[in-house]
Amino acid sequence: MISKCPGQDTRFWKPDDVYSVECPKCGNSVEFFKDDIRRRCKKCGHMFINPRLNLGCARWCQYADQCVGAIGKEEFKEIITLAMKEYFEGDQERIDNALKVLEFAEKILEKEEGNPKVVIAAAILYEIGVHEAERKPESAKGSNQEKDSLPIVRGILERSGSKKDVIEEVCQMIEGHHHPEKIDTLNRKIVHDAVQLVNFRGEKDVEDKGKQKKIIKKVLLTPAGKKMAEEIYNLNIV
Repeated sequence: MISKCPGQDTRFWKPDDVYSVECPKCGNSVEFFKDDIRRRCKKCGHMFINPRLNLGCARWCQYADQCVGAIGKEEFKEIITLAMKEYFEGDQERIDNALKVLEFAEKILEKEEGNPKVVIAAAILYEIGVHEAERKPESAKGSNQEKDSLPIVRGILERSGSKKDVIEEVCQMIEGHHHPEKIDTLNRKIVHDAVQLVNFRGEKDVEDKGKQKKIIKKVLLTPAGKKMAEEIYNLNIV
């Protein structure tokens, strides 16, 4: 009788379940087992996430807690960020934009009681699917981007070992990203505000502070988001 996760039992492993990965910092070869979440490079000391990690089995396996129960917010964030960077593949502008949205979302999370994994995933992945949309004819672009992104988002979250309720909520948030009437939960409001704070950066030097104040007060939905805007733009929003 199997008494532990068969994926952890090396008797069931295949030759390619142990492999070498290039350290992203120094290029040194680092050996990974397929179930390693992260390892440290012996040459430069850099600790990094296993780029071939696939925790999709954790969604159904009764032994999941033995494998991934200890994965915390930071490890989850690294796994999702890595997947986002692989998807954008050199599109540094969009990578930087996603990381900035994540930064604002995490700052808002410090003040608001949202679900960290849901918010982190949605903040990082909200623009996933844009490349598929860009490859379509002009008439098919725009409103279809969110639907194009859902299979990609779902696949990334399944490989991360995310539970079904997290996957479904993140997908719903991304599908409704451009539909204000669907921003009806705290998690959605946090990500919405993070995206808006990034979009506001180009308007930082607007001379009409009164107009800017009205726009921010109307658009941002969380007290923490409004407070951040107040600090960024040196405004007094009440």
